[in-house]
Amino acid sequence: MTRFGIIGGGLMGHGIAVALAQAGHRVVVYDADPATLASLDERVVRALERCDMPPGDVGLVTARVTAAETLADLVPRVDTVIEAVPERLDVKRQVLEALEAKIPAVLPVWSNTSVLSLTEVAKGMRHPQRLVGVHWWNPPYLVPLVEVAPGAETDHRFVQEACDALNGMGKTTVRLHRDVPGFIGNRLQFALVREALHLLEQGVCDPATIDTVMRSSLGLRWAAVGPMENADFIGLDLTRNILDALAPHLSAAVTFPALDKPLSAGHQGRASGAGLLSWPAGQDEEVAQRLGNGIRRNLARP
Repeated sequence: MTRFGIIGGGLMGHGIAVALAQAGHRVVVYDADPATLASLDERVVRALERCDMPPGDVGLVTARVTAAETLADLVPRVDTVIEAVPERLDVKRQVLEALEAKIPAVLPVWSNTSVLSLTEVAKGMRHPQRLVGVHWWNPPYLVPLVEVAPGAETDHRFVQEACDALNGMGKTTVRLHRDVPGFIGNRLQFALVREALHLLEQGVCDPATIDTVMRSSLGLRWAAVGPMENADFIGLDLTRNILDALAPHLSAAVTFPALDKPLSAGHQGRASGAGLLSWPAGQDEEVAQRLGNGIRRNLARP
């Protein structure tokens, strides 16, 4: 059993804590926001219930997750620290600087960044060799994949130790050869998001139609056969012909009016009640439940 410390108890931080606790590890969570810490137990229990965990086991797993009121309180209680703070380079660097002032040089540090260059995140660290990119997918307690990547100065011993620990939890671990912003999954995901926004801006369809197409076709296919296997399956000659015809029409945008318009009106999505779609009361819980059910259903398929 490894004792994990998590800095950041929000959406990803508490989800990672649940995944680790499910695997039998002790987890200590610190967040600078007292309200986030105060709701930690409630959110952990809710996540376990979404996993359909028997009520008798929920309390046992929840007991493995505790809160730390200060960073100094977290440090002596852990063997590995996971940084799960917001995706802002300045914030991550500040957190790592404060952390390194309190921990020995040999303590592993994992960053859950999903979009930033790990090499950039590590700049200014006293011991950048111990920082490993360990990107969990939401919700971490249901999605098996974890992407692991080194920064330019990462000692590959720490990368291997991270992979071994994750594999021991039964996670599906992929190890990148080098640092790249977005890892693999988010580069693929947001290339698709960019094209979806382009379709909106071109007046091709509405947002709900895009989601219908994804859920009723590509989402079903890609749960079983990935894009590289599918390219081979249909033939690389056909794949090349399709790209020759489509590539000139695909988006290469670096500005996004379809997002800027609702944002300028104060519509941020779920949290504000409206975004690209409307979010009436209770819709967020319905989507969370549907997401969890869909993931479990796909994992159960042979």
